[in-house]
Formats: sequence, structure tokens, C-alpha cells
Amino acid sequence: MGSGASQEIGGVRVFKVSPGSPAAEAGLEVYFDFIVEVNGTKLDANRQDVFSQQIQASENALAKLTVYNTRAHSAREVSIAPRKWGGSGLLGATVRFDSVDPAENHGIRVLEVFPNSPAAHAGLVPYQDFLLGTAQAVFHDIDELVDAVTNQINMRMQVYVYNADSESVREVILVPNLSWGGDGCIGCDIG
Repeated sequence: MGSGASQEIGGVRVFKVSPGSPAAEAGLEVYFDFIVEVNGTKLDANRQDVFSQQIQASENALAKLTVYNTRAHSAREVSIAPRKWGGSGLLGATVRFDSVDPAENHGIRVLEVFPNSPAAHAGLVPYQDFLLGTAQAVFHDIDELVDAVTNQINMRMQVYVYNADSESVREVILVPNLSWGGDGCIGCDIG
């Protein structure tokens, strides 16, 4: 603070949270939450195994996480109980080491959705939705979105979407194609 310079944050990004899982019970937020510390141990790119080791060591006990939320620009302490819960993993979350500049723009805004387009079929909401990324890639800019959809022509792709009105992230299925009857392969204006 004060200097105005942004600082990149590294940690384990939460990409998916399964309903009824320990991660859901702990209130972890998809896409925006970065776990930066586990049980007092900071996470860094050189020791990505630390996260899974700490979670496994905390099975059937409590793990203390420091979670930085890029939407709220704040850190919080979260207690989570890693355990076998009826789904996959001890947390019920899909996570991957990632880094982010908290000052960067988060998502690609959906401006207009054209009738009968892939975007319309996916339920995208104009001026409220932001395309965030997939479980494999974050959309830092429009070029990354274009690359992702171009590589998925006529294939189903799961996309994380943030809705500004409900302040929530949801998953949609988008099927980019060039035969929907309009311009582009997803059928929406973005900006």
C-alpha cells in the first residue's frame, strides 16, 4: 500500500468446490480464493507439494488456511476439516498453484448476447456476467478467451462465469461453433 505498485500473489487457486464437501463447508470461493498459507507454512511455486502434504497431515483434524480473495482484496483465516467425505479428495475442491496480480482485471465482460447463439444457450447474462476461465486456464485477456474457444469449436467447454448482480460464480457449458447463424463462434459481444 502507499507505493501504488501492484504485487503478484502466489498460492493455490480454488477452481471448483463440490457441494457438501469440506471446502464448501469452509466457504471457499471458486476462482477468486487463493490459499496462500496452510498451518503457518507459506506456499510458493518452488514447493508446490507443501499444500497437499499439509492437507494430508491434517486429515480428520483441522487445517488453518490463510486465504486471499482477489475480488474483495483481503485475506481471511479459514479452518477446514480435511476428511473422506463421500466425494473425491479430502477437501472436495479442484485446486492448482497459480499467481495473480490483485490489480489486474478479473474476467471478460459479456456486453451483448445474440439470440440462438452459443452464449444464449449457455445462459450468459449481458452486462452482468464476466467470463473468468476454465479449470485449465484463466482468461486474463480477450486473446486468451479467443484461444480457448477457438480450440474448442463444436466441443463442450465448461466455463466459470461471475455474475456481478448476485456476486456469485457459476459454471456454464459453452459450445463454440461457427454454424449458429451469426458472427463469431460464441455469439456475444465482450469487452
